[in-house]
Formats: sequence, structure tokens, C-alpha cells
Amino acid sequence: AKPTGHLILHYGMPAPPPAAEFTPASPPLSPVDRAFSLGRHLLFDVAEHEQVNKQRRALMFYLDLAMQLDRVLVLPRVRLLRRSASSRVSFESAAEYVPWADLFNISRLGRAHAVVGLDEYVAQHGGVSLLLRRCQTGGPAAEVAFSGLAAPPLPAARTSCASQPGLQYQPAVLRKEHAATPSIAFAESVDQLGAQRVAPLRPYVRFVDRTYDEAAAFVRGAFAGKPFLALHWRRTDFHAVRRSHEWALQSAADLIKHARHAMRRHGLAGVYLATDSDDPAEMAEVQRALRFARVRQKGGGSLRDRVETANLEIAICASATRFLGTRTSSFTLTILEERRAVFGQSEESGGEMGRPPEEEEAVVEGGKEEL
Repeated sequence: AKPTGHLILHYGMPAPPPAAEFTPASPPLSPVDRAFSLGRHLLFDVAEHEQVNKQRRALMFYLDLAMQLDRVLVLPRVRLLRRSASSRVSFESAAEYVPWADLFNISRLGRAHAVVGLDEYVAQHGGVSLLLRRCQTGGPAAEVAFSGLAAPPLPAARTSCASQPGLQYQPAVLRKEHAATPSIAFAESVDQLGAQRVAPLRPYVRFVDRTYDEAAAFVRGAFAGKPFLALHWRRTDFHAVRRSHEWALQSAADLIKHARHAMRRHGLAGVYLATDSDDPAEMAEVQRALRFARVRQKGGGSLRDRVETANLEIAICASATRFLGTRTSSFTLTILEERRAVFGQSEESGGEMGRPPEEEEAVVEGGKEEL
């Protein structure tokens, strides 16, 4: 008979053992999925005087810490502050709070690490297991609630405090001593990361898409595709708190010198000015010299309108061909980060104003200006 290709077992011959079942190994969890699967959380809130840009910097600090600890980061509400009418360096006690997702792109942030909003966390867990806060003396602390910028504050099962910043800078200790603690909260943060640790995180910490859409529309209308210079000129409170910092305060005449020098050197056609100046005379002087463009205040001037306008200005300045900002200003620092991380601008295309250039620095030789 012709072979059929089938195995024929002769009578009395034992059948071969069945092939061992093969179960493919499950692929390793991504860092995001791993943090969610472990179900442990990290919370934080910020000191009362910190404005939105400092709150974002605190978020990047705790995002980095949450990634090291494999914990889900709980996003606090954003606190919106209004400067006191009687003082340039203080804020009114009444503040407004909005969810992080109202101002920032949570989907993009979630690509970097596991995050949840505060409201979602509260609905599932109610309170926090361990609250770590700063106190005058170390050791046990009185039982207090954790703000998290929530209303009402969250109850804490246990509270500990220290006179100096501590465990948030010691991830190895946190992993060893509190691996089984379901949730850890840090209160009244003023923590920030250095530039090198911020760099890989910053592309994920972005505004909501509509901010960039509005910025692009404004730039098209104001500059029609031509290269332009953006300036951030900090005034108001800097008159009091930065008087001793070299070149942090620039007069209207100084600002004009910086702008004209940059425009000649880089062939720029227009100027955008972001400023908190409330001096009509100096604003008129700068407008006569530079013919700058500015966005209108959004809405009716509520705290949220002001913050959304500020975010819009950050995006406009970040998209500019060249940028000059104010030394020691967190607003300027945010713009410089935004330029590199979101808009892909070169580091040398943006900087801070230092010593004002003198007119004699531009020497004309053979009809060509040498700068």
C-alpha cells in the first residue's frame, strides 16, 4: 500500500506521550500599567503662595518621584491666585480651584506615567494613609487633614512631620519603609527638579490643545508668517523682590535696546510683548518704539480667564522665532522650557535679558551693520 503520510500505530505499540502544552509568557507590563496594577498612590499639594507655573514645576517633581516608586500620581486641583490690591507681593486669601485637566493635557501626561485626578481618587479611597508635612520640630505631628487643594480636605490615617525637607528626596527609603503603604501624601510643597531631570518629562506636561490652537491663530493674524521676537518683561512685584538681582529689572529704555538689537541681528519683523506692567507711561514708551502686539485678556477677567490668557502668552512666546525674558522669573523659565520641549526650538534661540546693549555696539562698516 502507498504511504498515506499518517502515523500508523501497530497493535500493541504504545502511543507517544502527548506534546507538552506551551503557554506563552505574558509580556511585561509597561511602567504605566505596572503602577496601576500595584494600586498605590502618591499625592501632593503646594504651598499657598505658589502660582500656576510653580505648581506645574512641583507636579514634575512628584511625577518623577511617582515614576521611581511605581505609584499612581494623583493630580491636585490647580490653585488660582489674585494679587492683593494693597500689595504687589502678596495675594488675596480667597482663591479659585480648577481640575488639572481644565488647563493641562491629561492624555499626554498619561503617556509618561499613571495619573488620576483628585476627584476620582477621593471617590474611590476617601482619604490618605500617610501624610508627610513640614513642621517646626521633627517627630509625630498632630492629626491634620490633607488639603490636596480639595474641598473638604482629606482625612489622614497617620501624620508625620519633619523640620527639613526629607523623604521626598529619598526614594530608596520610601520604597523600603513604605512599600506597603497604600497612599502617601506630601503637603505644602515647594519642591522643584533640576533642569536635567525636567527635560525628559517636560514634553508630556503640556497645555490643553485649544491653547496651542489659539496661539497659532493669533500668530498668523499678527505676524502673517514673518519672523518675530517675543519678550517677557516682568515688572510689578519685581520692583520690590528683585531690586538687588542684577539685570532682573529692566527699564523701558533697556527693553527697547534689547529688542532693537535682537531684531537687527536676526532680521525680525515684529514684536510680541508679554508683561505685567501696570504703568501707562512706560507702556506707551515701549509701544511707540516697538509697535508690539499683545493678546486681549480672555473673558471677563476672572482668575481662570487670567490664567488661560497667561498660558496663551506662554505658547505665543514659545513659538516665536527669538525670545528674550526676565532673569529669575518662573514665567520666563516656563517659556524657555516650552520652546525646547514642545516647539522644538534651539536652546540658543531664547534667553534672558542681561546688560542692555549700547548703541555703539552696532558699528556700520561698508554699509553693513556688524553686531
